[in-house]
Amino acid sequence: MHDKLTDVASLLLEQVKQNPSYGIKYVIQTVKDHTGYDIPYQKAWYSLKMAREIVCGTWESSVQKLPKYMGALKKYNPRTIVEWEHKTFQPSTGAHVIGYVFWAFAPCIEGFQFCRNVISVDGTHLYTKYRHKMLIAAAMDGNQQVLPLAFAIVDDESTSSWKWFLTLLSRHVIRGRRGVCLIFDRHPDIIKAVREGILTTNMSECINGVLKGARRLPLTAIVEITLVRTVNYFVMRERRSHEMVANGQLWTDFAYKMFNQWHQKSIDHTVTKYNHRQQSASVVTKRQLGFGLNTHVVKITNRECSCGKWTQFGIPCSHAQKVCAAYNINAASMVKNYYDVQAYKNTYSKAFQPLYPEDYWDAPEFRLVHDTTIRISTRPGRNQTSRIHNEMDWRQTRERQQAQQRENSSRQ
Repeated sequence: MHDKLTDVASLLLEQVKQNPSYGIKYVIQTVKDHTGYDIPYQKAWYSLKMAREIVCGTWESSVQKLPKYMGALKKYNPRTIVEWEHKTFQPSTGAHVIGYVFWAFAPCIEGFQFCRNVISVDGTHLYTKYRHKMLIAAAMDGNQQVLPLAFAIVDDESTSSWKWFLTLLSRHVIRGRRGVCLIFDRHPDIIKAVREGILTTNMSECINGVLKGARRLPLTAIVEITLVRTVNYFVMRERRSHEMVANGQLWTDFAYKMFNQWHQKSIDHTVTKYNHRQQSASVVTKRQLGFGLNTHVVKITNRECSCGKWTQFGIPCSHAQKVCAAYNINAASMVKNYYDVQAYKNTYSKAFQPLYPEDYWDAPEFRLVHDTTIRISTRPGRNQTSRIHNEMDWRQTRERQQAQQRENSSRQ
């Protein structure tokens, strides 16, 4: 049995090296392509587990490697932040028991100053051998794309862990910047940590692109994937920013799209002026297909419309553009400056540096081990989750429910 698993695992090594988040269904397909045989799910699961351990290490060896990897991350990418919170020290082994670890890449920290003053935070479950959660902070760039700002691995989502994460986020990422709005899900421990209620958003769910398929991997591999995928964001977006400059664009693609879309809608609106000093007016939309004949109030001097879109996006909505035209005001001058192509270019102007091979890394400052009290069983299939679900988890939950429904139907 072990030899057969080893044979299957050897087929997967190259794929796992290129993509550590390689999934079970691809394992089954790879084996069929090479051998012509369909293997059971359980065998595919164990074979993939073996291949990942060869490439990424075991859960235990990975956490032992983490301090050394984080040291290399800081060495080759100066001003990258890594912070630790250990649970205990084991005199018998000379090792610290991992509690929390926080990291924020320097180019992301620098890029944030060219984005809007909004940070979204969220948490997600890690399906690892030890009970861990990941906390994430992200911003939106001027092209309405997620900019990862900070990550943390903690043992649970609690008031303590969220307070620790938000404190480091404020210290290392926000750094005294005034007027930053923090947006989060409804998790009660975040509310306790921040002590104020702010509207929810689905922006953090977009960060799932950074973590897709990575939440079953050992800790060092998870950190490495956040680096690789964030680097890919920077490379692609920096290239796109240069294309925008070459095309003579003043704004990002997203800003042009929204401004022009709303400009077309504004043509059919009707304006009634109210106050020249405030440059205020009411706007009635045209009735189309059962919609329309809505009235909105616009105050140009306050840069606000009762529809809320101008405030939300920082781009004059269709109602605002119609009022601007009525008062002979250039609506384009009121687009927020974080949509400027130069701001977008600056967001991704700081380059990441590749890490040298492990032989060049410095020795770790301390030894690290897992907390054995939070170890959970690992078996084929998906583990149960105890965290409060948010939209990052809804898709996975829905897939599990659909699979269970199909199984129940087949039994009837």
